[in-house]
Amino acid sequence: MKKGIELSLNFLVTIIIALTIFGFGIRFISNLASQATELEGLTIEQLDKRIGELLCESTERVCIGVDKRIIPRGKFDIFGIRIINIQNTKDFDIIIERPDIPGYTKKNEEILSDELDWKPKTRTIRLERNEEKEIGIGVRVPKDARSGTYIFDVRVPQYSSLHKIYVEVP
Repeated sequence: MKKGIELSLNFLVTIIIALTIFGFGIRFISNLASQATELEGLTIEQLDKRIGELLCESTERVCIGVDKRIIPRGKFDIFGIRIINIQNTKDFDIIIERPDIPGYTKKNEEILSDELDWKPKTRTIRLERNEEKEIGIGVRVPKDARSGTYIFDVRVPQYSSLHKIYVEVP
């Protein structure tokens, strides 16, 4: 009788451990699948909330805190931009686009086409006089991206401002 109870308890413990491992496996696969669509699912407000502290001087009207990030293939990261309005209340356009030569490989060869995705491409914000706003730009690197440095132009036409951000893919 005692051996039968021990066998039943061992069986129950084995079932519990197997179910726990199975649960962790499902969670791992779910996390992996959700990361692939994470950038597409973010709203502009969520991008703004996820930007970190900006390393800007207070006198700069348009500032990119960290202009270079290393983003591995299949991942994404966020750049932060701060705009200060020193004029009367007005709308500011933020335009993020790729230059004619969008990047260079580690061997200094031009990368003429790639599939990097970024959000938003353009955005308009209204700022009151002396108001400042921090906005986010999300960049996703596909799994088949070439190693190198990719360039983005960030323009704010109201200030005739052109800044560059760089994504390094290891």
